[in-house]
Amino acid sequence: MKSLCLIACLWGGAAQAQSFTMPEDEDAAEFVTSNVIATFYHELGHALIDVLQLPVLGREEDAADTLSALLIHQGWEEEAAATLTYDTANAYWAYSEEAKAEGYDMAFWDEHSLDMQRYYNLICLYYGAEPDLRADDAKELGLPDDRAERCPDEYQLAADSWGGLLEGLEPGTDGSFGLKIDGDRDSDPILEIMAQEVDVLNESYALPEEVTVLVAPCGEPNAFYSPSERTITFCTEYATDLVRIYMAGVSGD
Repeated sequence: MKSLCLIACLWGGAAQAQSFTMPEDEDAAEFVTSNVIATFYHELGHALIDVLQLPVLGREEDAADTLSALLIHQGWEEEAAATLTYDTANAYWAYSEEAKAEGYDMAFWDEHSLDMQRYYNLICLYYGAEPDLRADDAKELGLPDDRAERCPDEYQLAADSWGGLLEGLEPGTDGSFGLKIDGDRDSDPILEIMAQEVDVLNESYALPEEVTVLVAPCGEPNAFYSPSERTITFCTEYATDLVRIYMAGVSGD
């Protein structure tokens, strides 16, 4: 289980030539770090569905969100899991509030669930994994009692479903591959965060195809998996936008 050793441990040795500069404010840096990790887990879900040709009964975006929530619970110590969940949920909330303030129409047509649906789904899975331990968190984050009653069953179904699909992926199998970082991990704090995750995940899972993980400018705040190139890309503009949305809506300033 991992603790969320932020800033100094994850990217304290960042090189001079980096395309994104982590904010000096520790809370803002923690918020960015949490959302980078959660987003990376989400895109990993898309990669696993593609490379392993996994069946998806429902929307793939929801399945990827579910894997992200599971990895947060299963791979991190309690305090770190709480930080990751709160920060990721707060990003959904902040983007939703911004959309309402700007008068944007809700994107019912989009392949993703609405931001506030993603907010409550994440909290439900987080709470459902440890309902006795996380009852206060669920209350603080506004999870309705009617939904909370079903969350332990929702978590167990999610854990059983993804767990069954990932069985037999232990590393060391002949002909197996893993995740590969493209670039110098010391050149960018976002790449270093994802490189730490790649190291840990490669100790647990092997893949029939290599998947490359990279950070690059994309022209828009985004992160995505490319099936044709077998790449997970985290856009530098997204990291910058996370700082913006934190300062505008999460920090309370």
